[in-house]
Amino acid sequence: MHSDIKITDYWCWNRECPDFGKKDYGNIRVKEIRGKEQRALLQCRTCLHCFSETHGTPFFGLRTSLDEVARTLSILSERGSIRATSRITGHKQDTIIHWVRLAGKHAKEVNDYFLQDLHMDQVQVDEIWSYIKKRRKTSNQVKNK
Repeated sequence: MHSDIKITDYWCWNRECPDFGKKDYGNIRVKEIRGKEQRALLQCRTCLHCFSETHGTPFFGLRTSLDEVARTLSILSERGSIRATSRITGHKQDTIIHWVRLAGKHAKEVNDYFLQDLHMDQVQVDEIWSYIKKRRKTSNQVKNK
């Protein structure tokens, strides 16, 4: 068994499986370890559907290590320049742009999933924006010191 993987964090992605979406249900197993990055190919014991441990993440299908992609994206968020991030990391600008698009698409999907039917009135929305603006001011003051 792949030592870094916690099977209880995974669920079957097959919508037709009776165990679809059931986390920590005992139906997921490591079928094999694949590739240079030694990623697990998981299998549902109920429907026999197989999927990668990175399925449903912005890292799905990438050949670069998860740590390297995350490091590169964090450098980009600090530096703010794809060209500078490319020079620092040695990755092509097109590759970094691809990773940014994947991360952005994933972030949108997460937001769309969690931020629905909030039923907030105008006062609540104004309070949230006031909090965000206050945090930005505090953050900028700390950076400028």
